[in-house]
Amino acid sequence: MRRRIDLTEGRVGLNLFRLAFPIILTSLMSILYNLTDIKFISYYLGDDAVSSATAASFYISLSYALLFITKNSAQIYVAQSVGANRKNSAKRYARVSLIISVFFSIVYGLITYMFAEYFIRMVGVKSPHYLYPAVDFLRISTFGFIFLFLSQNLSAIINGQGDTLGPFIFLSLGVILNIFLDYLFLGILPFGIKGAAIATVLSQLISVILLIMYLKRKNSIFRNMRFFKLDDIKYYRKIIRLGLPSGISQALFTFISIIIAKMIANVDESILGVQRLGIQFESFSWNVAGGFAAAVATFIGHNYGAGKYDRILKIYKVSVISITGFCMILTGIFVFFARPLYSMFFVDQKLIEEGVRYLTIIGLAQVPQGIEIITTGAFNGVGKTKEPNLIGIIGTSLRIPIIMITLPAFGLLAIWWTIHFSMLFKGLASVVVFLIVWKKQLEYLNITVEI
Repeated sequence: MRRRIDLTEGRVGLNLFRLAFPIILTSLMSILYNLTDIKFISYYLGDDAVSSATAASFYISLSYALLFITKNSAQIYVAQSVGANRKNSAKRYARVSLIISVFFSIVYGLITYMFAEYFIRMVGVKSPHYLYPAVDFLRISTFGFIFLFLSQNLSAIINGQGDTLGPFIFLSLGVILNIFLDYLFLGILPFGIKGAAIATVLSQLISVILLIMYLKRKNSIFRNMRFFKLDDIKYYRKIIRLGLPSGISQALFTFISIIIAKMIANVDESILGVQRLGIQFESFSWNVAGGFAAAVATFIGHNYGAGKYDRILKIYKVSVISITGFCMILTGIFVFFARPLYSMFFVDQKLIEEGVRYLTIIGLAQVPQGIEIITTGAFNGVGKTKEPNLIGIIGTSLRIPIIMITLPAFGLLAIWWTIHFSMLFKGLASVVVFLIVWKKQLEYLNITVEI
């Protein structure tokens, strides 16, 4: 494998792209799987099965509220420790994040398994035709939560070290395996929607095994790290304290998504599949932005830990310019090619028409969404997690009252346009707040850097 990149020296743009590119490719591989998964389910089981899987997917997304607590903290603290050349601290933060993530995954998995049917009904799904397949899908998925949590945390630890190629390779292998297993369980063996969930669990297990082997490789600073060792309680507190705002934000975002999904289901349960597919198309934007954000967090974290504050704003500016260009291209694709995209997956003209409306409206807000995600990465790099999550909480929470007021008059369009305007608000607010916070941080450190 390649050597770790020294992020405290050299050209900002070149190093940022070298760091971000594997993360972005990993995200694109994940999108490929999600779209393939939807296609397999739709082709072999029908469009209704896509809606069932969508209802279950909200609670898989909710697991990220706990996952982000450890994942984001691990990447930030490992990056800052490596930048400051404190290898023992990096090991402690890595180990603690893994221990907490295992605990979270087991507790959440047990709760979700026991109350799966109740949770699905909370989304607004009442028809047995949608309900029971969704319950089956969700319950089987809970067996993979521990592997999901571990794979994401292991990737964050390795990324924080400055190595993004390794996680890309092994997570991509897991995605490719998932696609083949989907075909096996859906196309060849009569497993139904349960097969899609089984395929995901097995591929996540393989990814974890490969990532652990990579983490313990010969030239890794984590080679001699003991997994089963209790560290000082302060490390547990720091991991949870730093990651908690991200977890709360993700939980609130998912709860609001569930409420919105219930509103959609009350209008027409079949439209849930339209939104899920639209989110997968949109994920090209926020996954690439998320890849850049992860790289920005690591890049800034290394320089922040090394005391090279003059490079931080340069990193931020380059990343914002880059993601703006990319999101503008995606906006054009979403607006002008929405119909062909939806026609690849659905045959029902009603679903296609609603999909075109959804993707066109959401497509027009891709640039501010990308900038918001990049800015969150910059906040994380300097150890500030409260501010971006507060912006996210406010912007996302406003969706519910606005939709409740406008839904009777405008129907589903009220939901799509409300999401659009909340994305605009969060993008603008995040930039303004970051520049203010960073200026105050420099004043606190008594450092003069041009902003």
